[in-house]
Amino acid sequence: MNAEEFHKYQHEAVHTLMDSNAQCEEIYRIGLWERWQYELDAGALVFAQDGFAKVIASIQVVGTTAKSSKDWLWAWANQSFDSSQTARLQEVRSWGEREGLRQFTEESWPDDEHLGWEMTAVTARILDARGAYRCPDEKGSLYLVYTDIRKAEENQTVAEAFLNEKQRRVDCGNHGKGFSTYLCKHLLAEPRQEWFSETPSKQKPWPDAWCAKCDEAFQEQGEWNEANEKIPEIKLVCDRCYETLRSKRVGD
Repeated sequence: MNAEEFHKYQHEAVHTLMDSNAQCEEIYRIGLWERWQYELDAGALVFAQDGFAKVIASIQVVGTTAKSSKDWLWAWANQSFDSSQTARLQEVRSWGEREGLRQFTEESWPDDEHLGWEMTAVTARILDARGAYRCPDEKGSLYLVYTDIRKAEENQTVAEAFLNEKQRRVDCGNHGKGFSTYLCKHLLAEPRQEWFSETPSKQKPWPDAWCAKCDEAFQEQGEWNEANEKIPEIKLVCDRCYETLRSKRVGD
């Protein structure tokens, strides 16, 4: 990608992100809530009012800008973040390598008043994010993208919201912390077969999945119940293991 092509790509990404953020504002009233708070261990950003969570966004850390150094620093190069908090940035970095764009492969880049949002916009485009947010403090700003966003349960406190998000996470021996997903033992043992599940969506990117044998048991009952629930022998895996396994399914 040459400079002119990248300028066009980035320009489109910025406007797409502006539209996405405007949609989040319209649906979730992002700018009207009293406060925001994030917990990276929970992978979540919560917008709250009077101590109650109103909106919960699942987040991916993108990078930071610093007032002192006036640099943009990619989160994957920042030792303040562990690999589970920056996992999907490898997709962005790999994209930069393929396109020959140094600003996406080098750890830091001289900042200006627009760079943080530009890098975040491109990240959002590559990751198909729902929106993005800038969290400022006295030292600079942290940029995040929403991989998902939804209204909180009624009367759910901020602490409860973060606890629920943490419970959705799992420690994976291969990938560190990730989101909890569930497969039948047969898919886990041999993913190269037909998968049965809901169609993955932004709201449910990793729907529970099972094999043809398990689906026969499901169809006989029309649901999972005491008569058939032991057949699939559901296994817990992280979202990245799920995606790797699903990519091997028959038909892909």
